Amino acid sequence: MKDYSTAEMVNTILTVLVIPLLGLLAKSLITYLKREIAGLEQRIGNESVNHLLNQAADAVESAVIAVNQTFVETLKQQGDFNAEAMEKSFRMAKEKALILLGEAAKKELKLVTGDLEAWIEAKIEVYVNRNKQL
Repeated sequence: MKDYSTAEMVNTILTVLVIPLLGLLAKSLITYLKREIAGLEQRIGNESVNHLLNQAADAVESAVIAVNQTFVETLKQQGDFNAEAMEKSFRMAKEKALILLGEAAKKELKLVTGDLEAWIEAKIEVYVNRNKQL
């Protein structure tokens, strides 16, 4: 009878304590894993977006430098760089940046920036200003 009581007591302890504790442990583990996965997805997403923005910024900077070297400097040396030429150089840099980006990057950047044209125009202004300071 003693063995039967002990077995019954172990069964009761398992039923009352251990099984609910295992349920709580499993729930906590699932919550923890979901939180870690969400954090990892966000970091991966942020890294992808940052990489895309850096590539786009490089394309804009390359376009500005190329237009400056091939168009602006020549006009400045000739004394013909005026407001009209400035506007033309801006358009040239924008067109060149859009070509360098390619269609796939432009689609992704539109999702990230909302207004890709405005973003490129702002970046052109930044790089033109930086080049003036050099």
